[in-house]
Amino acid sequence: MGLLDIISFKGTSPAYSNEHLPDIFQFLTAEKDFVYTDVLTIYQRILTDVIERTQGISKEIEPLLWDSCLKSEVNEGLITMVSKAMVDKSELCLVYDKALKVVIHADDTQKRQIEADYKKSGKSDFGVFVSFTSYKTTDMMRIYSALEYCSIVSLNKTMNVSKAIQIKIEGLRGSVSLTDSSSAKAQAFQIADALSKGKDVYGDAKDSIETTIPDITATQTTMDFIAQKQSFYLGLPAAYITGLARSGLGDTGEGDAKAIERGLKHYFASIISPIVTSLFKLNEVTFKTDDYKAVASNLEVLKTFDLVSEEFISKENKTKLVNQVFNLDQDAKGDEVTEPTPLPPLPKNDIGF
Repeated sequence: MGLLDIISFKGTSPAYSNEHLPDIFQFLTAEKDFVYTDVLTIYQRILTDVIERTQGISKEIEPLLWDSCLKSEVNEGLITMVSKAMVDKSELCLVYDKALKVVIHADDTQKRQIEADYKKSGKSDFGVFVSFTSYKTTDMMRIYSALEYCSIVSLNKTMNVSKAIQIKIEGLRGSVSLTDSSSAKAQAFQIADALSKGKDVYGDAKDSIETTIPDITATQTTMDFIAQKQSFYLGLPAAYITGLARSGLGDTGEGDAKAIERGLKHYFASIISPIVTSLFKLNEVTFKTDDYKAVASNLEVLKTFDLVSEEFISKENKTKLVNQVFNLDQDAKGDEVTEPTPLPPLPKNDIGF
């Protein structure tokens, strides 16, 4: 049914009596699936970046962290398993099979044993027990992901409508009666067909042929607002969420880099470090920094302290300040200075020297 069938011509009553217009340009993805995939992808990206900055994981274990496209019973890596538990706000019992070199979900017997061990001592030799049942961040991420879905659905309709050509004929409904409507339809179709083939058309001086210019200003504002709120709840800068670095005179992006590192360090301490050390029985894993500019400036501080006489700053105070600059323990001490090996004496020449 076309627009001319819906809107009445001169001397007729409305032919369209339904209460609602049809939903045009329906979005292919359901809201539930969009929200789940969106939040899951965000968590996977965060944990992946944390793993990239984690030191102490052997090359033998690294393949178990990522998904595999090979057809097998275990296609999901540790990152996806943990991310899904975060999205579902569920509990997770994992077992590392050294013989098969796979990480799998614990069966009922193993799960009961692991849960009993955690209740008794807070750890288990059989596997790891993780719970995200109280992870409120997921609730907020789902809310703002649903708002993002609404914005994208609206954008989808706007962009599809902008593809259509609008043929506006002066006084069409007032000058065309029901008996002449077929002639008006035929002319409209001829004009539309000619335009689709890139041919010239003619019309009245006040007639117009237009296309809708999509205005995405409101959509962009909404997406920026959503990114800012997601940034707040995830503890990461908005630039990390959108993938767009700040641009401005004199802005090197160093502030965003430091904020990203602080945010990722939180996920390392609360999720990655306890899981990988307990599951793979590792002694220790550490978080490595990517802030090389800070390392360079800290080394300059170290050189300055080395030149300052102990008459003004004692050796103990220097050590404390250096530990503070390099984020070390206050009682940490420098390496022992080894005396250089003395060079052997030069052989005497014929003259006796």
